[in-house]
Amino acid sequence: MLLSQTAEYALRASSWLAVCPPGTALRAIDLARATGIPSHYLPKILRRLVVAGLLSSRRGQGGGFALARPPDEIRLLDVLTAVDASIA
Repeated sequence: MLLSQTAEYALRASSWLAVCPPGTALRAIDLARATGIPSHYLPKILRRLVVAGLLSSRRGQGGGFALARPPDEIRLLDVLTAVDASIA
């Protein structure tokens, strides 16, 4: 299966958030550092995942991105669909 770079980054970020304790919100910059995803590109991917209802976001002190649902309720296909990835 060939995935675009965007799809790989979306899966990597979602996977990282999935292993965090429930309710943990990470800032985009911290998530970028932890996953090795370029910090200028990650917010665009995270926004797509928020719009798709897979992530939630909070602004301000203590804010960041977190899974909107329990990890076992999010399928890989949901993540790929959110970033418009075609599976080749």
